[in-house]
Amino acid sequence: MRHRLPLLASVAAGLLASACAPDSSNSPNPYLNLVGSSRYISANRVATTPGDTLTTKLYAEATGDSTLRRLLITVAYSPRKNPIVYPDPLSNYNPNNFPEPELVYLDTTLTKKKELAYQFTFNTRTTSGNEQWKFEAFDTQNRSSSRGLRLTLRNNDSLLAYHRYSVRLQEPRNSTSRSFLALSSGLPLPGFTVRLKPNAQQLIDLVYVPTADGKPSIATLVDKAVKLDSIWRKNPRITRLRQVAAADQGGFASSISAQSFASIYERGTAITNTGALAKNQLFAFLTADGKYGLLTVLEIRQTPIPTLDLQVRIAK
Repeated sequence: MRHRLPLLASVAAGLLASACAPDSSNSPNPYLNLVGSSRYISANRVATTPGDTLTTKLYAEATGDSTLRRLLITVAYSPRKNPIVYPDPLSNYNPNNFPEPELVYLDTTLTKKKELAYQFTFNTRTTSGNEQWKFEAFDTQNRSSSRGLRLTLRNNDSLLAYHRYSVRLQEPRNSTSRSFLALSSGLPLPGFTVRLKPNAQQLIDLVYVPTADGKPSIATLVDKAVKLDSIWRKNPRITRLRQVAAADQGGFASSISAQSFASIYERGTAITNTGALAKNQLFAFLTADGKYGLLTVLEIRQTPIPTLDLQVRIAK
């Protein structure tokens, strides 16, 4: 079952369409291209900020009598999306030992669209490595065209015993909000990626959930405030969350090992929902694969979209 994305829009004649108009006599496949500008990325790039927010824009048009039928966006992380414990000596490191399947980020069905322009916003990886993005458009005759770009991040703290990153979670106003968080990788994912895709669902640890009066809170998947699809509800990823003891609230900066994360976790109180959040609050967690970590609230933003700025430290 594919997600139907409401933000896909047909493009009328204009500068973009005229610049990208396909020559159907030479290429029966759909036309597809990434729009380059100072705002949109359209080519390979070295990312300088872990977890940076980037935007690209694609334009697609069907040729002949066909119409567009499907848009597919995938990403492959190499060597993998989660942090790696590098061997000592590094001469024993082989990136080919960490193969991962590509992640289907968006798979949407199109209905009677001759052309479309789609603005696509995503977050880059927080660990060192590459991410290969692929964009594919299919027409009603099952012909396709694709474009791609590669992003590379060289994180200068890759040899630490723990992984650290900053991340933004948005209030889940619609399926495009990046409201779901995979703690190990530091990837915030939108609803259209996780709601119907079991492989993506098994990455998710925490969810932005507004309280009854609209305040931001974070919950695990077993919390009653999180409304999961029926299939996901049968097999959620079990992440354990704890309210940190008062004496440990200032311990984020000095905690730099799995042992220190675990000690703060053990002294905390088990919860499934943080309740209304405040700046500088600290929480401890234990992921389903046994990784201890800490999460603190850096900032709470109300405009233009209610957003939480979080900082995370997690054992590798």
